[in-house]
Amino acid sequence: MQVAVLGLGRFGTQLVRTLADRGHEVLAVDSNDFEVSQVASVAAKAAIADIRDEDALRELSLGEVDVAIVATAVLEASVLATRNLQALGVPAVYCKARSERHATILRRLGAEGVVQPEKEGGERFAHLLRVRGARDYLPLTPTYGIGTYAPPGRLTGMALSEVAESGTRRLLMVVRGDEVQLNPVRSQPIEATDLLVFAGSDEDLAHEL
Repeated sequence: MQVAVLGLGRFGTQLVRTLADRGHEVLAVDSNDFEVSQVASVAAKAAIADIRDEDALRELSLGEVDVAIVATAVLEASVLATRNLQALGVPAVYCKARSERHATILRRLGAEGVVQPEKEGGERFAHLLRVRGARDYLPLTPTYGIGTYAPPGRLTGMALSEVAESGTRRLLMVVRGDEVQLNPVRSQPIEATDLLVFAGSDEDLAHEL
């Protein structure tokens, strides 16, 4: 998939690296030559351009990408870049926002999706403080989510059926290497490198496995 990332701050730079690592053809754009140089070795193309300038984006053939991500939180730049990408016919435009007001404006412009990394990261961290045993956590509501756990050593070799499912906590899947087991067979033994994925309330996910 061809993906354009406009704005190469910390968020945009990490997006470029992650998308490239996953095999996507990434076009990285920023007006700062230093920021562009930081991703030149991993992006399929890294270009210095003003993302507020529709003609500059047209010259880079941005209208040909499958997805574009406006990764700057500067209001004027993100709004203009979003409008420019839509004018160029990009099928899906995603944006970063730094406030609810900013996010609302971008949604009204027709952004496919809006992310607020600082807010979402803070909410996720707050949940992890409650669900301390989890390696990672995805909040679904203020008090319910999905947690990923590395099983403690005492569980190695035990059957999945022996892992405690209490209250609302239910085992959804097992990640074993590159294999993801949905509705895993409960009689199989747990391996030391497994990741166990549970859904449940924060209160129940906080209980020891």
